[in-house]
Amino acid sequence: MTEHSGVRKHVVFVTWKAGTGPAFEAAKRLGHEVTLIRSLRMEASQHIDFDTSPYGEFVDTVHVLPDATEFGPLRECVLGLHRRRPVDGFVATVDALVVPVARVAEELGIPFTSAHGARSAKQKDRCRQILADAGVDTTRHSVVGGFEEAAAFAAGTGYPVVLKPARGSASEGAHVVPDEAALRELFGRVESGRSPYEAGVLIEEYLTGTFVSAEIGLSHGRFLRLAVSERKTWHRHEALEVGTTIPAAIDEAAYERVMEFAEAVIGAMDLRLGVFHVEIMLGADGRPRLIELNPRLMGSCLPNLFRLAGGGDLFDLLVRVHLDEEVETGGISFTRYATVRWFGAADAVPRPAAPPPLDWTAEYGDSLHALTVKFPDGDVLPPCRGNLGNFGEVQVVHADHATSISIAEEIVARAAAELGIEVTK
Repeated sequence: MTEHSGVRKHVVFVTWKAGTGPAFEAAKRLGHEVTLIRSLRMEASQHIDFDTSPYGEFVDTVHVLPDATEFGPLRECVLGLHRRRPVDGFVATVDALVVPVARVAEELGIPFTSAHGARSAKQKDRCRQILADAGVDTTRHSVVGGFEEAAAFAAGTGYPVVLKPARGSASEGAHVVPDEAALRELFGRVESGRSPYEAGVLIEEYLTGTFVSAEIGLSHGRFLRLAVSERKTWHRHEALEVGTTIPAAIDEAAYERVMEFAEAVIGAMDLRLGVFHVEIMLGADGRPRLIELNPRLMGSCLPNLFRLAGGGDLFDLLVRVHLDEEVETGGISFTRYATVRWFGAADAVPRPAAPPPLDWTAEYGDSLHALTVKFPDGDVLPPCRGNLGNFGEVQVVHADHATSISIAEEIVARAAAELGIEVTK
């Protein structure tokens, strides 16, 4: 990656997540002034506490909003910051914040992901239509008003079908529906216009193949290919992702097809600048199809997996891209495979009195990078059907692809056995 300019700039982060806290340190290491706009609602949903975060020391100024997704208060806060010390760049790594930040950045003339591109990316039916019109992806889809319209769509595509909120994140409200009976039962609980389907109910054809994601940047009109990651879903609820391995175990030809497709998607959506996470199904015929476009950095602990696998510091790159600097990756060559497995309760169960002792984890040596088990408040562990429902996470790194995965899955199984409950895995 290229050296920074040495000029002290003003970087404004709009909210944060535990996995992206190191970006504050990266910005400070690059010599910049760091401002954070906190969003208390977002922090509560992520179960994080800034006051106890080790990354707080790298933030110069903190502003607190009840909910930074509310455009008016966010705009007023940013305009006040900009008057006192002009903003040179924004960083937003939470889905719900990318669009409002893009709108403010556009108003101030500060480089950022395009507002219309980000808005279209998060409105999933609009994203599908733009890609179809551009000839990039023609996955069949429809926004439906109820069971009859959904059943008519499924009659044309065949089952299973995928039902999800037309706008949303973290797999909340997403379902793979195997047959008409299940579709009818689901619509007894799904209502367009109500959470999480405020923007409508989207139904799509079911895609099969190898589930991967392209991690890719865009700076000064040049794409920065970072990694292809492989994804794992839970067999009982396919819409729920339970893990990732970086890099994916695919050959060079498949890597090229995935990256070329991701570049075509980002170009068609006119996103212009940023680091993006593009979820893709690579079919048995080698054809990539879009699962979901996220106009932000890959989430959770995945930037750390990237580092563990030998890819380097993504946060350094993230800050430089959003300061509109010329960036070079210098060629990324992974030396290991880094795997994460997340887990939550498969079904509603009483909340255990305490996490398992986990004294056996030392036997995995350096392969086990991290294992956390943290139960949410309440007397019952709710069934995990979205990414926010996980209570456990294990990170493993190993020189062998299969071994990296098998160790992570063995640790999850042992933790579940100690708890005496079935978990998502």
